[in-house]
Amino acid sequence: MRHFSAIFGLLIAALTSGCSFGSFQTAHTQAAGTVSVTPGVARVFNRVDDQNGRDTLTNVGLQLGGRLGITKRVDAGLGTFMLGGVKADVKVNLLDPHQRLAIAPRLGAGIRGTRSVGMLEGGAIASYRFADWFEPYFGLTFANHWIEPEPPDPLPANVVGRRGTGDGLLQLNLGVQLIASEHVAFLGEFGHWTPLNDDPGDFYAFVPTNVAGVALRIGRVRP
Repeated sequence: MRHFSAIFGLLIAALTSGCSFGSFQTAHTQAAGTVSVTPGVARVFNRVDDQNGRDTLTNVGLQLGGRLGITKRVDAGLGTFMLGGVKADVKVNLLDPHQRLAIAPRLGAGIRGTRSVGMLEGGAIASYRFADWFEPYFGLTFANHWIEPEPPDPLPANVVGRRGTGDGLLQLNLGVQLIASEHVAFLGEFGHWTPLNDDPGDFYAFVPTNVAGVALRIGRVRP
C-alpha cells in the first residue's frame, strides 16, 4: 500500500493532458490491494470530420487511467475525461475472480471545468479468459452528458431553451487484453458511440462515432 499515493499522485498530475475515448478494461477486477496504470492513445472517426476540417492529428487523443483493487470482486478507476477533466468509476465482478468468465456491472461519473461538462454513466463489461494471456471483452455503457451552453453569435431566431435531459450516448466497446508478463499487458479496442438523446438548448449534438485505440497496462495485471 505504501506505493499507492506516489502512483496515484503521478496519475492525477497527468489527467489534465488527456481525453477519454477508450475504456481499456476487462470485466476481471484489479487484484485487491494492488494498482495498475493504463496510458493509451485512441482515434475517433465520424461523418463530420471532413466538413469540420479534422484529420488524424486533431482526432487522436492521449488518455491515462488507473485502477485500484478494493476487494477481490470490486475495483475503482480514475482517468482522464474530455481534455482537462477527470472521471471515476467502480465495477463489481459478479463471479469468482479466478473463473475464466467475468461479468461486471459498473457506474461512473466525470466532470470538466472548461465549457463545463458533467457526465454520469452506467453499464456492464463481460470478458472471457481463453488463456492466461488472452482475454477478449465486450462492454456496453450509457453515458449522459450535461454540457454548458455556448450560444452562437448571432443567435438564430428559433432558439430552443435547455430541456435538462442532457446528451446521451450508447457506447459499445469490443477489445482484447494480451498479458505479456506479471506486470505488463497490451490492450486493443474498437468502439462505436450511438447518440440516444439530445438537448438542443446546449447548442451541441453528438453524432455516430467510431473509436479505435491501443493501451499499455502496467502494474499487477494478473488476479
